[in-house]
Amino acid sequence: MSGVRDEDKEHSHRVADERNVVQFAREAGQRREVDGLSVPRSEPRIVQHYVDSAGRPTVVKEADGRTDVFVGDDQLAYFPDGPAKTKWHLAARAEELSARPWTEASRELRDLRDQWKAAGTADRSTESVLWGRFKAAQDRHFEARNRDQRHNRDQKERLVSQAESLANSSDLRSASDQMRKLGDEWKQVGRCEKADEDRLWARFNAARTKLNDRKKQEFEKRQREWAANKAAKERLVSQAESLANSSDLRSASDQMRKLGDEWKKIGPCEKADNERLWSRFNAARTRLKARKDQEFEKRKRDWAANKATKERLVAQMSALASSSDFRSAKDQARAIDDQWRAAGPCEKADNDRLWQSYKAAKDRVWEAAKRAGEQRKAEARQRAQDRVWRLEEQLRNVESAIYRAQESYSRALSARSPSMKNPNWMRIVDNQRSRQSAAQAKLVSLGQRKSEIISKLLDARSRLGQF
Repeated sequence: MSGVRDEDKEHSHRVADERNVVQFAREAGQRREVDGLSVPRSEPRIVQHYVDSAGRPTVVKEADGRTDVFVGDDQLAYFPDGPAKTKWHLAARAEELSARPWTEASRELRDLRDQWKAAGTADRSTESVLWGRFKAAQDRHFEARNRDQRHNRDQKERLVSQAESLANSSDLRSASDQMRKLGDEWKQVGRCEKADEDRLWARFNAARTKLNDRKKQEFEKRQREWAANKAAKERLVSQAESLANSSDLRSASDQMRKLGDEWKKIGPCEKADNERLWSRFNAARTRLKARKDQEFEKRKRDWAANKATKERLVAQMSALASSSDFRSAKDQARAIDDQWRAAGPCEKADNDRLWQSYKAAKDRVWEAAKRAGEQRKAEARQRAQDRVWRLEEQLRNVESAIYRAQESYSRALSARSPSMKNPNWMRIVDNQRSRQSAAQAKLVSLGQRKSEIISKLLDARSRLGQF
């Protein structure tokens, strides 16, 4: 506020305060009456500007020898840029934010505090007034925040207490439903102080975790019991279904009664599994009983038919023992053996007698086939041995021929060349060369023949070694 004396500044403050900052001068450009005529006032000049005790922009203007004071937010336009103007805007914005929900204004208020610190310092009185406005706005914000946070803390304390009580409930199903509702209610409650929020959430979450762990343990225990009961019943069902198909109906009936008594001692499993397994178990019991009722008559018919079948198979096997085509006899014996295994039992005395006869006939067939096979093997070995001998003889012969061919070739090479004075020397030389080429070609041919014989001999010896 350069150019304004300190006493004028103090006077202006005092006047503004005494009149409660009531505007006692009109704006620049107002008109005044001179001799009945309306004459425009001269353009006013700014003598002084400041912020009054209420935080309102105040401007002292001078025109036509008269000094007027103007008060109002619109006077801020006459202020030069600087800390006072900046902080007035910050204080006004803080007041606006303080009227909004604190959850929406917290971040911006923090930014305003940073801007305040960076704005610089106005004169002492202005700084004090504006800081009072700014701090009052902050205080209203913090008061609302603290009030809400205390309320939220009380609400969450109540929810935590309820959750901790539910965590120890014996009725886990009901407690789980109520815990879910508490969780939904927790989400609707606003936040409180971070330390309280962390502490209460830790307790609430611990209670939920404890209940969930108890539920999990109870569920796992029940699942283990159900699984054990299911496994036990599946074992009984498997045994019952096996017994239902047993050929020993008398023993199967006794064992089925014991399985029924054991079934009654086993606890429940899941409803669907229990119904399914009982249906299978009862069906097996019913099937066994029906088979018992039918077995007596059927057994007599089957034994008679099986006896006739086995007698026929014994006769067929006995006939094969005298066959001369042992390879065909072996194939037929295998087919008869398959039929024997497929044939059912007959009465024990008949069954033992027919088996002994059948086994004796089968042994004769295989013994004859074995002898015939050994004979064929011996003959094949002899043929292989004969081939080895023939190839060895051929090898000796070709080696002798090679020896003779080598001597002929050596003689051809060592033949003396004729004198060129001999009128027939050219014909003699041609004959010598011809004999050399022929001897060499024969050596090559004999070498190839030897290689072929050696290869055949090695193969023949390998075949002989297989016997």
